[in-house]
Amino acid sequence: MQSKQKTAKTTGAEKPENRVITSADVAREAGVARSTVSRCLSGDGRISEETRQRVLQTADRLGYQINQIARSMNRRKSDLIGLVTSGLEDPFRVQFLHHLISAIQKIGYRPLVIDVSAPEHMSRSMLNLLQYQVAGVVVTSGSPSPEIGQHFIRRNVPVVLVNRAGLLEGADVVNCDNDTGGRLAAEALLAAGKRHFGFLNMTGGTYSGNARGEAFVAAIAPKLASGEVRFSLLGCDSADYEGGYQAGLQILSNRDAPDGIFCGKDHIALGLMDAARFELGLRVPHDLAIVGFDDITASSQKAYGLTTIRQSAEDLAALTVARLAEHIAAPGQTASQRVVLPVELVQRSST
Repeated sequence: MQSKQKTAKTTGAEKPENRVITSADVAREAGVARSTVSRCLSGDGRISEETRQRVLQTADRLGYQINQIARSMNRRKSDLIGLVTSGLEDPFRVQFLHHLISAIQKIGYRPLVIDVSAPEHMSRSMLNLLQYQVAGVVVTSGSPSPEIGQHFIRRNVPVVLVNRAGLLEGADVVNCDNDTGGRLAAEALLAAGKRHFGFLNMTGGTYSGNARGEAFVAAIAPKLASGEVRFSLLGCDSADYEGGYQAGLQILSNRDAPDGIFCGKDHIALGLMDAARFELGLRVPHDLAIVGFDDITASSQKAYGLTTIRQSAEDLAALTVARLAEHIAAPGQTASQRVVLPVELVQRSST
């Protein structure tokens, strides 16, 4: 008994399971040139709406997917934006990255996150981004060396430094207003009637933390000079809750501890507050007034009620992506800028 073989036939409208659909297939089915398919998919305004819809519907029916890798090689630029960051346990950085990723996607690009938790890997990680033909780079942690940064600048790949010192020539810098933030923190502690001030941040600090501390000291300088107030520079081992908690146990156990402390970050301030209240029995703000910086979600919760300096993570992301978009739209034609994000004091029960 002979077995009968059935021969499967495919029409042009059907997609064989073992074959990748190409733009040529879409062009043939839609009755247009291959270049027309490319223009339709790239949003070329010269294509009529009728043709665009026919091509898009055909591509969807056939299951056609754009080969982004091939497109990147042809154009020597991908739709990727490199995000160089670290410290994803930092609540503010997580909030910022959430808004940054959303803002990048809204302008038609995709984020490629690179972790530089180990500073010695910064240069290698940055150079690796060049392999992906990134359209731009945002640096939120560390600072690239001038030599590494120039690899991007020379290729007209915009670089935006966020809350960084901004030592890279040709790069944009987007910082929150640390000077105003430090002054507002000083004014809040003075208004709370405190007379022995402290600034608590990670030992060695970052650009932003150091700038906030310097502005804080400058704001109380006249009263320091007259002897009306005193100041202590304080340090913690890490810029997080545990760092603030351990520093609080050590600093506040001293009889001559400050009665008003400005912390470089909310995360540090929350740890300090818990050590003061639950381990040392101090009353906040009667015995100790505390001001943070960032306004992370936990700061507004009733368990803390932390007075803080608010920098909007959403607005910071919007400013960052606006700078990228302007450079991408006009490669090599837009001058680099330094943009400052306004901050404000949010008064709560900790002062």
